[in-house]
Parts: sequence; C-alpha cells; structure tokens
Amino acid sequence: MRTLALTIGSLMMVPAAALAQQAQPAPGAAAPATSATAAAPTVGATIYDSAGVALGTVASITPQAVILNTGTAQVPVPPASIGKTDKGFAMAMTKTDLDAAVASSQAQAQAAVKAKLTPGTAVSGLQGASLGTIKSADAQFVTVTTAKGDVKLPIAGFSADASGKVIVGITADQLAAATAGTSASAAAPTK
Repeated sequence: MRTLALTIGSLMMVPAAALAQQAQPAPGAAAPATSATAAAPTVGATIYDSAGVALGTVASITPQAVILNTGTAQVPVPPASIGKTDKGFAMAMTKTDLDAAVASSQAQAQAAVKAKLTPGTAVSGLQGASLGTIKSADAQFVTVTTAKGDVKLPIAGFSADASGKVIVGITADQLAAATAGTSASAAAPTK
C-alpha cells in the first residue's frame, strides 16, 4: 500500500485548492458561508473525479490519508488531493486514471514481492513469527522449509511488510494446524 500511496499521490496534478477555485462564485456573487476546502469528507462520503464520475466512497480517514474504496481496491490518497466542489467532494483525476494507477501500483508491488521469493529468504507469518525459509518458488506456489518439513503455499498469499520482510497470510498456529492435519491424513491407513 505504501507504494500505492506514493504513486497515487504523485498523480494528483491539481491540489484541493485548485478544485476549490473552480467552485468559487462568479465575481459580484455572494461568497459562500464557509470556504470550499473547510469541509472534509467523512466516512461513507462519495468522492467524484474531475469529470463528475464517482471514484468510490471513503472507507476510513487518517491524518496521512483518506482511504478510498473504489469497489476493487482500498486506495490511500493524500487528504489535500480531495477538494469540495458544488457537486460534493472531488479529486483532480479521472476514474480511468485512478484505475490505471491502482493497477500499475498493484503490478509493481506483486513484481517486487515475487523478486523476493528466492531460496533462503526468511518467511514470517501474520503475527511476525518466523515460519521458515523459502526452498523454491514457481508461478503458482512457494515451498517453505519449516521445522516440521516442507510446505507448499500459494504464491498469492505472500507479500512484504513495510520493512521489506517477506510475510505470508497465515499465522504460525494456523500453519502448524494445517501441517498437522496433512501429516495425520498422510499417516492414516487407507482401506
């Protein structure tokens, strides 16, 4: 997500102040009671693109980012990139541009993770516990050598944390339970 935030942030060509200028009244007209940028979106608010097409809804807000749910991704965008217009909250990019930026960022993140899936690389679980090291990887699976033997996991379950450490979407307890179930079924006699 960090890469996504940087990519999306760099695509914001017109800051919220410029959007606010677009919504200013004509000369001689009464000024609005509050400035166009004074109001901030709230969770659930719809954010529109520069053409008036809905980009998505606000899923959550932090001081660093507004998390926009586009329906296909959770996209962090800088709060300053969202401005208030006469039609509601908007960003100065089109839905097509946002979708392309999200797809590009996701592809870059996936490629970066795949590049880390090399033999000998340490793998941690969701709660930070060490699970083992990578033995091998192909287009679909990663074989991880654990204390209880080799385990083949889907490549889609792997990612990297903020520090670049390889993690897999399973806890050490879940992995132990899954491997225990596999060992028990392999040891069970067949009739």
